[in-house]
Amino acid sequence: MSSLDRQQSDRLLQHITGVEQLLTEVNEEGAEEVLDELYMLITKLFEQFPQLDKDE
Repeated sequence: MSSLDRQQSDRLLQHITGVEQLLTEVNEEGAEEVLDELYMLITKLFEQFPQLDKDE
């Protein structure tokens, strides 16, 4: 399994920071929508890389 290169890692951190900032700016309903989308993204990651799902 290959790891992220420096550019990919930097981009990921920028996106995570953006989500954190967004969560500070939205109300409860907006935060719930962000969490729903994050859940869908994580679900897609586990579908693409089932070996990451340690609960199975």
